[in-house]
Amino acid sequence: MNTAMTAGSGKDMTSSRPGGAPGQGPQGAAEGQTRGEQQAQGGEGAPLRVAVAGVGSFSQRVLIPGLLACPDADVVAVYGPTPDKTLEIARRQGIPRAYADYERMLDESQPQAVVVATPNDVHHHMTLAALRRGMAVFCEKPLGVTLEQAEEMAGAAREAGVPTAVNFTYRSTTGTRHVERLIRQGRLGDLYHFSITFWQNIRADPEVPLGYRMLRERGGGALLDIGVHMVDVIAWWFGDLDAVCGLTRTAIPERPIPAGGRGVVTADDTASFIVRLAGGAAGMVQVSQVATGRQNYRRFDLFGSRGSIVMEEDRTFGPEVRLAGPGETAYIVQPTPEDLNVPFDDFPRFHLSRVVAALRGVPAPESRGPGAPGPGTPADWPTFEDGLRAQRAVAAVAESGRTGMWVKIG
Repeated sequence: MNTAMTAGSGKDMTSSRPGGAPGQGPQGAAEGQTRGEQQAQGGEGAPLRVAVAGVGSFSQRVLIPGLLACPDADVVAVYGPTPDKTLEIARRQGIPRAYADYERMLDESQPQAVVVATPNDVHHHMTLAALRRGMAVFCEKPLGVTLEQAEEMAGAAREAGVPTAVNFTYRSTTGTRHVERLIRQGRLGDLYHFSITFWQNIRADPEVPLGYRMLRERGGGALLDIGVHMVDVIAWWFGDLDAVCGLTRTAIPERPIPAGGRGVVTADDTASFIVRLAGGAAGMVQVSQVATGRQNYRRFDLFGSRGSIVMEEDRTFGPEVRLAGPGETAYIVQPTPEDLNVPFDDFPRFHLSRVVAALRGVPAPESRGPGAPGPGTPADWPTFEDGLRAQRAVAAVAESGRTGMWVKIG
């Protein structure tokens, strides 16, 4: 097998790119040219050369299309463990090189940044390989399978001195950004307490086959998959988490396996925990992937000295943000500010443009509305340090579940 499925054979795939005539890339670019080469010839500033590791569903639906739609990114290569699948994705998306050998991709395509969007149990070694080469890294959450892996990754990033980012997607969604703006505008005041719910039904059916996301040793489970997102949102809105007390549970302990029979689920599918913030306020968080009737439901209830805020959404409705001021007995729906409203179909471009801006250290490209940061403000995106803090928090929840005690996050 030729692990460099394009460069290694002396061939490229740009003639198969959508939007170009035979022998041409998008907009009629010369065959074999990347976006960076085209812009360099045209006198434009060179975009960030990006290689993508991982060709799963989220990569295909969000990450790769978002990068390709971002004018400041140039996707130069893609890695996947299945050659035929990776080659087909590269041809369909117009990516000039496809690889089945990750480190060879790094050495031959020479990206400035790498997107690590592979299963959780390979984040660690792939990230370290890129950092050793001085490349910026955008890693899926969680950083690693264990807290020790996350600490090593964050330490290596510090030593390398390169930009890093973690794919905490709820920093880009419309509803959570709307709530963040209301908090920053002082509409909540001092936080008293909060409640957060994140319910999915993706594993509610006991006949859903056993997969790697249901195995703790591979970094699976509701706590690491969606709980870590909610921990990051709390830190984004309110600052450091001080301590947690909670538990995890595997509601469906066995599932069908391809060879027949049933296999053991080693990862949790629900988690519930109390969070105490550094400032003293506390709240409840519950996440589940066995919540029948819910697709991707999130609800945030925040109560403070100047009012309360509710945001809820699912795939079939929302986001809806409601606000109650002092003395009010009913919530009033808050229209989404024009500059915060991102259409569903445009989310990949918007989200990845923000990440690329953070990796380049330049202002985020979204419009600036009332209360938003002023022009020229560098993109604010969670780094490996933020990813490490989030992983410390979920590791503390797991420890609390084992001991039945409050666990400090440090």
